[in-house]
Amino acid sequence: MEYIIIISLFFAHLINKSLCVFCDREKKNLYNTFFIYIITVVLSVLIYLKFGISVECVQYMVLIPFLIIISIVDYYTIYVYDITIVSGIIVQGIIFLVFCNIVQFDYINHIFGLVIGFIIPYIIAKLTKGLGYGDVGLYSLCCFALGNNYGFYVIVLSFILAFLFFIILYITKIFKDIDIKKQIPFTPFISLATILIMFTEYNIFNFYYSLLYKFI
Repeated sequence: MEYIIIISLFFAHLINKSLCVFCDREKKNLYNTFFIYIITVVLSVLIYLKFGISVECVQYMVLIPFLIIISIVDYYTIYVYDITIVSGIIVQGIIFLVFCNIVQFDYINHIFGLVIGFIIPYIIAKLTKGLGYGDVGLYSLCCFALGNNYGFYVIVLSFILAFLFFIILYITKIFKDIDIKKQIPFTPFISLATILIMFTEYNIFNFYYSLLYKFI
């Protein structure tokens, strides 16, 4: 466990250094620095507790820094840098190549996940203009990491989370005079959906459907 915490602290340090490169206004924001360290350590420990020493533990722990960097930079700049997406996919690919020679590992499942994570969001982006190509890239990375079995669920859950967020935002606007015309980045919803699927698998949808059943 001590090694997991040390590794996660190292990842958090890399995240902060990366934010200094991609987003200058983050340099002196101590609140975000504290948040990054806490969320990185907590998620890394939870991943270790759930998956133990396994391929999933390694790939998910490595995925978390990319999710945090991409989401925070997109929040402040409304931009997703290609280097963060491509680097994430390359790193995940290296992990798969290493472990497929050590343990029995279904890498084809993850390749199909990458294809699904690219094609479906790309079609949505082309038809509706509701997604940016940075969002498509992040979907590709997340679905590549999670695999074919969960890729589609990440896409669906991210839209559900965004829908719930905008409902809360609209209700808040009714009672408080706030401006909701500002462009809302979509990558945080993709990242949150990925993390929820990572820990709950399909169970998050069972919970969602049970809530719908109670109110309908």
